[in-house]
Amino acid sequence: MTRRTFMGTTAAALGAASAHGAGRSPVPETFASASPVDTRLGVKFIYNGIIHEAAFEGSCRHGDLKGLGREAETAALDKRFARFAKEVGALELPPNVDILKPVSMNLWVEKGNPEIVLETKHLKKLAADADSADLYVVTGGGLPQYTCLRIAETYGKPVVLARTAGWGLDAPAGLRRLGYEGYYESEWDGVVRLIRAMSARKAMGRTRILNVTNFIDQVPKGVVSSIIDLDALKSKYGVGLKFMNYDDFFRRMDGVSADKETRAQAQELAGRLIAGADSSNMTREDMVNSLLFYLTVRRVMEETGCNAFTIECFELCSSMQPWHRRFTPCLTHALLKDEGYPSACEKDLNALLAMLVEMVLARKAAYMGNPDIDVKENILTLHHSDAGRRLRGLAGPDSEYGIHSFTESGFGATLRYDFNREAGEPVTVARFDPTATRLLAARGTVIDGSGLEGYGCAQRVRIRLSDGAEFQRAQQDYGHHLAMVLGDVIAEIRDLADMMKFKAELFL
Repeated sequence: MTRRTFMGTTAAALGAASAHGAGRSPVPETFASASPVDTRLGVKFIYNGIIHEAAFEGSCRHGDLKGLGREAETAALDKRFARFAKEVGALELPPNVDILKPVSMNLWVEKGNPEIVLETKHLKKLAADADSADLYVVTGGGLPQYTCLRIAETYGKPVVLARTAGWGLDAPAGLRRLGYEGYYESEWDGVVRLIRAMSARKAMGRTRILNVTNFIDQVPKGVVSSIIDLDALKSKYGVGLKFMNYDDFFRRMDGVSADKETRAQAQELAGRLIAGADSSNMTREDMVNSLLFYLTVRRVMEETGCNAFTIECFELCSSMQPWHRRFTPCLTHALLKDEGYPSACEKDLNALLAMLVEMVLARKAAYMGNPDIDVKENILTLHHSDAGRRLRGLAGPDSEYGIHSFTESGFGATLRYDFNREAGEPVTVARFDPTATRLLAARGTVIDGSGLEGYGCAQRVRIRLSDGAEFQRAQQDYGHHLAMVLGDVIAEIRDLADMMKFKAELFL
């Protein structure tokens, strides 16, 4: 049964860049600009308790008086904190998450005094990591919801109350009433899921897209649904764009191509790619042509502080630059995504934004394609030729791949991946709408793949959806390209939508 649910830069043009002359060092192996996937997220874990000056029973406590006094409660809290610290160390968190030193805090109840306090000295325990902490996770007993409130008031960061009884739901409701960001999770798995979503939110705010285009204020002819309100994209999500026109970019590419060291690097990389491929129909020189485009994109991204990329397809083709230089952008999109840098075909910002979210959540390279939907059989087919070698995970190892030219003339390198290897595996497909206020996402299952040897956007993957007809109906509000990652990140997308206040239309 289909479950369809609804959850709730300023553009700065770049001037011409001077060409690198001979003798300049080749492009470095890594970018100075961090990949969005590698955006650091600091998490501070806190174990909470309550200590009473005197031993007594009453309306809020009961038990053997030997265990209810100050010394006994202090000793018990120390033991629980030690176990808690080991639990935190065993959590399977993404590698971009920094676990800040866990601390123990406690409320204090003075004998006969009805006021329960969290002393300032405990809040000060968080001061040393205040700049590094993006999130506080509180667990334990002793009225932790109040501790959550005091932390939010003092530091103004999101707070999660974790692994308590259901009354822990009191914390987010109280925090949200006062305008603070609060959450409750009853299991560590839920906390990890929230951390992944927060990583995606922070990564979006640190994303700068290099857009090579002559048409800053126009939608691309092949994607008239593309997001055009770039100021809203910046103000709502923190995503910025930097632009370079064709003349400036290809003048830059001429300089890169003339650099002997960079050309040698392209030759060496072409040789490695061809040697590692299961099959190839391309000459080494035509591989080099596509790699010179890739190395130019990398260099401009490096110089402008960008960590994502897009360029038109139809307009670029009409400029005849690909024809004269014997390249297409396909290989660049694949290689950038394999390195953790979102890269979208056809200046499609909707797909790029969805790809960014998916790649951070799944820590895998994304695939992007045109959607064909068999509404009777509930089958979605995605076809482009931008698959890379890190679809199974950015940490590697590289997957098997083939190389095939995009054009029948023999140029335009593309990597081809056999999606038959993923038959039966879950995937997530997604796309933002033209206003960037809604995200369409669906959970599916890989059926098979094809198109390893065809020209053009021949690479295909077929995906089983819960309801193809309803998904197609919904997609009319979003546009055509879909970004896909292997794995199910629907729950994280739902959490991210709640955090960032966009609507997520989910097909489960």
